[in-house]
Amino acid sequence: MDNALGSAMMSGELPYTIDSKGRMSFPQRFRDVIGDRFILTRGADRRLVAYSEEKWNSLGARIFAMREGREKEILKQIYIKGAIPVEADKLGRILVPQALREYAMLEKDVYVVGAMDTAEIWNKSAYEAFTQSIAPDELYSALSALE
Repeated sequence: MDNALGSAMMSGELPYTIDSKGRMSFPQRFRDVIGDRFILTRGADRRLVAYSEEKWNSLGARIFAMREGREKEILKQIYIKGAIPVEADKLGRILVPQALREYAMLEKDVYVVGAMDTAEIWNKSAYEAFTQSIAPDELYSALSALE
C-alpha cells in the first residue's frame, strides 16, 4: 500500500520471542517494505528502530547537515553510534546484537511494531506500559491535530 510519502506503510503489533542468542523472527510484511537487510538502532523509550538502508542514509545525511549542538550530539550518540546493519536469514530471522538487546531489555517476549516507515522492537512489558500510559485526552488531541 502506498502512502502520501510514496512508500509502503508498516502497521501492526506482532508478538514474537527472542532466544538467548538474540535470534528472532522478523515479519515478512515488514521486510517487504524495508528489505531483508536493514539498519537496527536505538530509539527513545528503550525501543529499537529498524530503518530501510535508503531511509537510514537519508536520515544520516540530515543529521550530518545539522548545525553543531546538543541535538546533533544526541542523535549521533543514540542513533548513529548504536546502528548495526542486520540481515534476515532464509527463515526470516535476524540476530539482534547483545548491546542492542541490553539497551531495549529484550530477553524473551517482544513486540515488533509497524510505525509507518520504520519498524520497532520493544520489550513486551515496556511496550504495554508505554501504550497504556497514553491518556485518552492525549489521543483525542493528537487526532484533532490531523484536521
